[in-house]
Amino acid sequence: MKIRIDIASALNGLYDYGCRAVSALDGAGRSAAADMEAYAKSNRPWTDRTGNARRTMQGVAGWDNAHFSVGVEGHMPYSVFLELGYGGKYALLAPTVHHFAPDALLRFARSLNELK
Repeated sequence: MKIRIDIASALNGLYDYGCRAVSALDGAGRSAAADMEAYAKSNRPWTDRTGNARRTMQGVAGWDNAHFSVGVEGHMPYSVFLELGYGGKYALLAPTVHHFAPDALLRFARSLNELK
């Protein structure tokens, strides 16, 4: 006696859920990245001389292979010195990410819970 089970509908459902989950995470991540960018630009611990460090900060969210990352970047050649030099006095990017990490994780969880 042979028993056949057609799992095509289950596979299609899993694929559909995966696509919706990726989309939901992407949306939540982009929203969190925009909030991080706005916060960083408003709360810089240094005095603007040219405004370039502030102006070139960018919230980022995206997929790299199977990993999703969210954060804020500085795009001036001296951004690394502001972040890592001077005993951390002018650090902004990492503290911003740490400040927003709990909220970003909640956004991800909510976006996935809404898919049920």
